[in-house]
Amino acid sequence: MQTTSQLNEVIVVGYGTQRKATLTGAVSSIKGSDIVKSPATNVSNSLVGRIPGLTAVQGSGEPGADGSTLRIRGVNSLGNNDVLVVVDGIAGRSLDRIDPNSIESMTVLKDASAAIYGAQAANGVILITTKRGKLGKPEITFNINEGYNQPTKIPKMANSATYATMLNEIASYAGNPAAYTPAEVTKFGNGSDLWRYPNTDWFKATLKPRSAQSSYNATISGGAENLRYFVSLGARMQDGNYYHSATKYNQYDLRTNIDGKITKNISLVFDVSGRMEDKNYPTRGAGDIFWMVMRGKPTFPAYWPDSTPGPDIEYGNNPVVISTDATGYDKDKYYTLNTNLKLNINIPWIKGLSISGTAAIDKGFDFRKKWQTPWYLYTANFALLDANGHPTLTKGKRGLDQANLNEYSRDELNKTFYGLINYDTKVGNHAIKFLAGAESRTGNSEYFSAFRKYFTSTAVDQLFAGGAAEINNSGSGTVVSRL
Repeated sequence: MQTTSQLNEVIVVGYGTQRKATLTGAVSSIKGSDIVKSPATNVSNSLVGRIPGLTAVQGSGEPGADGSTLRIRGVNSLGNNDVLVVVDGIAGRSLDRIDPNSIESMTVLKDASAAIYGAQAANGVILITTKRGKLGKPEITFNINEGYNQPTKIPKMANSATYATMLNEIASYAGNPAAYTPAEVTKFGNGSDLWRYPNTDWFKATLKPRSAQSSYNATISGGAENLRYFVSLGARMQDGNYYHSATKYNQYDLRTNIDGKITKNISLVFDVSGRMEDKNYPTRGAGDIFWMVMRGKPTFPAYWPDSTPGPDIEYGNNPVVISTDATGYDKDKYYTLNTNLKLNINIPWIKGLSISGTAAIDKGFDFRKKWQTPWYLYTANFALLDANGHPTLTKGKRGLDQANLNEYSRDELNKTFYGLINYDTKVGNHAIKFLAGAESRTGNSEYFSAFRKYFTSTAVDQLFAGGAAEINNSGSGTVVSRL
């Protein structure tokens, strides 16, 4: 049962607000104070089970690529089924990387309640309202969260003795000689000779038990009658799950929301938010790394007993090596700046009538650099022993014969302009509300890529140091518009 205070609660809906008591559409909301209770570094992962009708499926836990796929009441159209995200009245902005400490509320519009946004709202709408300054003395808050993440469940694989026994059974069924003698199976099990009879748990050798993650946020808000402000600074870090991992994600946020009153009937809103995302990965994707971990045989060493990297499982891949920066790096930096400028005018000679205009410019720039170098693994020669009776190790190049470099950039600019006429008044016990408006959205993106190989040295990871042969570059652009 809802109380009177709950029914009087104001809910953000398309291009405005409405009291909960007068809502007729399918609308659900959640407060920002509830979202920050989850320690997830990605806001989309904090919504699981919190909003009726909204499902969130996280397909990857890789730092920087761990956003959830959001669906409102399932799949509703052919092709793209993404939810439309609207942040402070501007459609098309990202939900994933918003600092949860700056969110005031989040509203989900379902079915007909999202119709005001047209065809782009076929799969529902998520409205996000960020915090604003309140009348009063400056209020300063600090939030620090330090934690760890780990895989939910790691498969338990057969040890080398069990694996050797299974191979012997398979050989027996096929009428072939046993792959290993009973004495060799025993040595696999007791660990008496790890050079010749290793026992490798590839998951344990590649994945750390836990990885660090942290988030820091500081806000200051307040204001007087004619000027209110909210300022937020944030930083987040998430480490990868591999030992000596090349995977790491860092993010830095800034948001300023300013509300000013020019005259009694004219007010101005000016918001600026910026973010830098710094993604670092090995040159092999997480799918390749986990595929190698699954295919790793326990009778093969990840490392030799002297801590030298062991041989490859196949195709030059040893997951304890390709998950590090020994093969080069794949770095991606994304910068975005979002601005809102809104002018509100109350028409004093007509009670309840107001007009408003909003202009928003979003600028984004992405730069990715993938530097691939050869790496080295070691195979053992058991026919040639050293003074300690251990096999000699031979260093072998894997992967590319020489380094190559790919660079990619994306420059994007989106503009949104809309104007609204709003009439809201009461006649006796009846409320009259009228809203009319027009919106224009345009955007363009430009892409560029360049490639070079034949580097004489891996000491210089710049395009100019590459060879003149087989140079390749490309570029393209897109333009979009919606009225």
